[in-house]
Order: sequence, then C-alpha cells, then structure tokens
Amino acid sequence: MTLVITTCTNRKRKPVSDALHMAALPPADFDGLARQWSQRLAAEPTRFPGEDIYGGRGFREAVTAAELLDARLLVVSAGLGLIDVSTAVPPYACTVLVDAPDSVRSRVTGAFSVERWWEALCKVSPFAVALHDAVEGAHGLICAALSDAYIEMIAEDLLALPTSMLGRLRLFTRARLDRVPAALQPFVMPYDDRLDGPDSCNRGTRSDFAGRALRHFAELTRGEPQGRSAAEHAAEVSATLDGWRMPAKVDRIRHDDAALLDLIRAHWDAERGSSSRLLRRFRDDLGIACEQGRFAELARQVRSERA
Repeated sequence: MTLVITTCTNRKRKPVSDALHMAALPPADFDGLARQWSQRLAAEPTRFPGEDIYGGRGFREAVTAAELLDARLLVVSAGLGLIDVSTAVPPYACTVLVDAPDSVRSRVTGAFSVERWWEALCKVSPFAVALHDAVEGAHGLICAALSDAYIEMIAEDLLALPTSMLGRLRLFTRARLDRVPAALQPFVMPYDDRLDGPDSCNRGTRSDFAGRALRHFAELTRGEPQGRSAAEHAAEVSATLDGWRMPAKVDRIRHDDAALLDLIRAHWDAERGSSSRLLRRFRDDLGIACEQGRFAELARQVRSERA
C-alpha cells in the first residue's frame, strides 16, 4: 500500500461549532491547551469523514493523487493530529499560521513552537494515529505534500522513522530547500515554478502548489514498478520538466481591504461564490495582487454578508 499525506485546510465545508474555534479557549501552556482542546473535540457529537470536511484545491489534488495511486490518504491537522481521511471527526477551526483568527499561537502562553504543539496535541487527540504505525502498515511510497510550516511540525516524526521507511518518502513542497531539514532534502522532488508556466496543464496558486506537484507525480509514476529510489524519481521529474518554461513575471496592482471587498462583491455571482475562481480572476484577468490567506478571509466576509 502507498501512503499519501497532505495538510489540513482552513477552508471547511461543514459548519464549525462555537466551542471548536481555538480562539474560544482560554490561554494555557502547551499541555493544558491540548487537553482542553481534545476534551472539546471528544465532546462534539457532530462528525463527518475528514474527506467531507476539508475544502480547497490543494486538498482535492491530494485526494485525486491518492485515487490514482490506490493509496491510503492521511491528513496532518493542526487541530487533530495525523488522521486517516476516512475517520469521522468534528469540523473545527484551528491553525498554526501567524495572525490567523484561530491560531494556536495566540492561545499558548510563553514562546510558541509548532513542534511542541504537535507533540502535545498528538498525545491527547482522540483521533490521531502515529506516523510510524501508519507507515509500518504500508509497503509502498510515502508521498507527502506539505507546506514549510507543516514540514516543521512533523519533521521529528519523519526523522524518527527507520532508514528503510524514510527511504520511501517523496516530499512535495513550495518551501525553499534550506527550510527543509538536511536529512529530508534528498526526498524532495524537484518541482519548481515551471509547474505554473505556460507548458504546464496544472497551473494554480502557491497555496496549492504541493498538492498539484503531488498529483503530477502520481500521474507520472502511476503503474511503475516499486523499488525505485528517490534519486531515480527526482531524475524522472527533472527530465519531465526539462524544456518547460517559467511563468511570465506579472506586476499586479495592490489594493486595500475595502477595495478588494468591493471587487469580490462585484464578481461574486459571475464566479458563483467560488474563492478559487475569484482569486484566479483577480490574478489572471484583473491583474490584482492578493495573498491567498488574506483573500480567503475577505471572501469569507462577503459570504457571511450574503448569507
């Protein structure tokens, strides 16, 4: 069995109860906050399979990759730990991103560390599975599409794997190589901005880059015999991208929040309220610059207005 690992998303497709917003918890140390949070998770009766909760293109690309590879899909969640996508879990709002409304960083007393939060969470989460146990039950590749924050969060778990298991890792990320621990760097597949160039059929945004790279790899290697090394796979990816052009650099216009909100409202119906389609129109058609997280928050405001 092959494993596909992806990250949770801030975009949830199911309503989140008031109790399961991280911002609703009183500040505490790592262990205390994790205990409070896990108790709320366990007490929430409304649950859905993880696949029904997470939204966003990056996640859907990972789902497609898992289907192509006939793989088990796991999710690295800042609010649940490592979960199987089929596990029934409650919708929640929790992230480790800086300045997000439900960031763990604002609830932890003292200096924050994503590794310490991950360790505390995984000890008490009612839904988490151990990475070692999940990997031990599989014998194929371990294909992980992760942002730099999530690599940092689970790096110790990955590095604790026996050499024979770690050698099966294939890592897909938009993070700079120097942001990846040295021992994991040999397993990073060499995708770059050419994935968003004119020769790519799977262009997108930086936030969904890892998922799109993973899907491309799944399509590229599907049906190949097991046992190829990370170096061999990296060479295959490089050969495939050879000759692909980089995207043209575009100087986009910047607006304040008020102007962006007006533009989102103006184009809402034409894009049927889809955040991803709206963002693509802003960037590609209107030449407007807007960071993905900021845009998602503004789109949520407009969605609430219309509701």
